[in-house]
Amino acid sequence: MSKDSMKTAAEMLRKGGTLVKEACSKCRGVQVKYSGRLICINCGNETVLEEAKTGSLQDLKSVIIAKVNSIARMLEQESDIAKQMDIARLLLYYLEILKVSEERDKEEGKEEGKRGERKKGDDER
Repeated sequence: MSKDSMKTAAEMLRKGGTLVKEACSKCRGVQVKYSGRLICINCGNETVLEEAKTGSLQDLKSVIIAKVNSIARMLEQESDIAKQMDIARLLLYYLEILKVSEERDKEEGKEEGKRGERKKGDDER
């Protein structure tokens, strides 16, 4: 196991990944469950878990975006300042959820890009 794969595994665990007891089907290495995937620390083999295929995070984003749009219309029509403040707070919470979700998507995209570069480099050898 290389230092890079160890760092990657540690980072996934730090971000909420979990070690699983099932060994990798290809190399019998240790696997981490992270972002709806099982990832082997040793060989990099990835398996998309069935529960991740449903797109539940994307569904959540769609719901939040619909709520933001609905609340924005409510805010526009409300004349009571106290109610506007309550609506604005709720809007901020939803926007924060979207921001965190987008940041997570970017992080996952970077990780996938790094894995793709590593696999491409391995193929060229």
